Order: sequence, then structure tokens, then C-alpha cells
Amino acid sequence: MERIDVGVLGATGMVGTRLVRMLEGHPWFRLAEVGASDRSRGEALGRLVADDDGGPLWDEAAKMVVKSVDDEYTSPILLSALPTGVAKDLEPKLAKAGHLVVSNASSHRQDPNVPLIIPEINPDHISLARKQIGKQGGAIITNPNCVVAGIAMVFHPLHEAFGLEQVVVTTFQAISGAGKPGPASFDMIDNVLPFIAGEEDKIGNEVRKILGKVTERGFDNPNIRLSATCARVPVLHGHFASVSLAFRKQPHVDEVKSVLNGFRGNVIQDGLPCAPARPIEVMEAENRPQPRLDRDRGDGMTVTVGRIRPCEVHHVKMFVLSHNLVRGAAGAAMLNAELCHARGLTARPAATAQR
Repeated sequence: MERIDVGVLGATGMVGTRLVRMLEGHPWFRLAEVGASDRSRGEALGRLVADDDGGPLWDEAAKMVVKSVDDEYTSPILLSALPTGVAKDLEPKLAKAGHLVVSNASSHRQDPNVPLIIPEINPDHISLARKQIGKQGGAIITNPNCVVAGIAMVFHPLHEAFGLEQVVVTTFQAISGAGKPGPASFDMIDNVLPFIAGEEDKIGNEVRKILGKVTERGFDNPNIRLSATCARVPVLHGHFASVSLAFRKQPHVDEVKSVLNGFRGNVIQDGLPCAPARPIEVMEAENRPQPRLDRDRGDGMTVTVGRIRPCEVHHVKMFVLSHNLVRGAAGAAMLNAELCHARGLTARPAATAQR
């Protein structure tokens, strides 16, 4: 297969750098251009991310000269790790110019015309992107909030099997989820921050959209009540969540384990390079999962679940762990790009982007 050109916007940030790293040796995609803020324009990417915790970039990427996000781009696919405020206005312009914009920002997630996709759950929502395509062929597709990427993966097969009705979720979110520079070390050491701005409001809406159905009239979202409490904890990577679930049909704990262990997702036939063999792994040890030990399972794309047990208030409770920078961000966007390419949605941009 001839590889297709891909650009990364916001390439100097934590998520953007992860995207660049994931493109090294990718069998379908070739990193062709990178963009960031005006202050990075003209610099070699490797110099700007020399202190990234993944070590030096591969040579071709390190030597790549950074464009401004306002420059012209030629790649059919643009992976966007732009800040929300920038993405809100710029991504529609790039889509209008003919690019397939695969966005990690929250700006367009609740737009009824923009799909919010986790490929293993709702690949059929790609039909919304097809409806966006105009004369130039562009579209926007989004991946969810970094916590939702993990918990929705668990909720989906259980909802299909037993009918999810109520959720109470408390999250313990890693420092890297705040980006750089993140919270001050004085605030995080020996401490927990019991508030993350805007986070709790996103979770219920995004879960319902992902688990919903696309109909001729629009979205048919499930009537799931969800209460979320979000906290920042002194862990580098890995978002941890304690969830309590109530269903229409009360399941036994063993049934819940069986459903989760058997889930393989809805994209096996697509052969997506970044899709893990097991989207969900149930751990039986009483003290698992743990962020440091389990966040990198499936190259960071596997969601781990543990301590599945009866709940005294609802039906079942458990812990859910996902790697916030991989399954929750860069890996989620890459998988969405692969899904679009596999299903023939790769856009062809105009010769120059019209801003």
C-alpha cells in the first residue's frame, strides 16, 4: 500500500508529540508536515521537543521544519492536537479547504454534524462525516475526552448486554492530562486537586453521544443518568476511575466479567494498525489495575478493569484504567484516522487552503 501524507497540528505539545512518535514506521501514513504556534515557526521539530519524556525523535521527524498553524497544508489528513480555542475556528476552515481533520480538541464534539468516535464502539457514526463532505472533500471527526475514552469502552458492551441506566463515576486523573506545564509541583506533591475545570460537564454528554445511534432524524441518545466527580492526582500518566453502574437487567458479576473479556470491538475486519488485540482486559488480582503497572498494556491502547464486585447502591462497581495520552488522546486520534482511511473517507485537499 502506498502510504498517504499526514500532517500533525500542535506538534510541539504533549499529544502532538505522541502523534508524531506514533507515525514512525506507520504502515498506512507518512508524516509530511508539522504545525504549531507562530513562535515555533521555522524551527526544527526535534529541537523543540528535545525534553519530551519519550527521548529523541526519529531523524526524519526531528529535522522537519515546523509551520505555523495558519500556513497552507497539503496533506489529505491532518491530525489536530490544537488547543480548544484555536481548534474552534481553524479546524472548520481546514475541513472546508478539503482536509480530513481528525481532532483531539473538545471544540466540535457536541456538534450534531460531527462524529464523536471510538472505533471499537461506534464506527458507523462515520456516516456523519460523509454528510459533511462538500466540493473540496473535507470533514471533521473527533475523539472523546481522555477519561471518556476509557470508561465508554467499558460501558458500551455492558449497555448492549444489560441496558445501562445510571452511572456514578469518580476519576483520579494523571498530571499529564493537564498538558505542559500542568499544575505547579507545589500544588501536586502530597496532595489531590478535587476540581478540573469543565471536565465533569463533558463526561455525561460525550458518553451518551458515543453510545447513541445515528438516525435519519439525528441522534438517538440513550437515557443514561451519569454523575461525575473529577480530581487531579500525583500520577504521571494513566486516568483511573471508580465507577458504579445500574442496569435495566441486573447482571451477575461473572456475567459482567464474561461480557468485558469477550469484547473485541467493531473494527476487527478493518485491520487498523493501532487497534489492540484486546480493547478491554479484566484483571483478577485484588490490587489491580494500577497506573504504573498497567497503563501501557496493548501499547497504551488497552483499557484495564479490575475489582469488579457487587455494589451496595447500584448493581456493580469496578475500577477502570486507561492511558490518557494514548487511548485517551493521540492513539484515539490515530485510530480514528485509520478508520476513516480504511472506510474510504480520506479527503483530498485543494491545491491551497483557502483561509
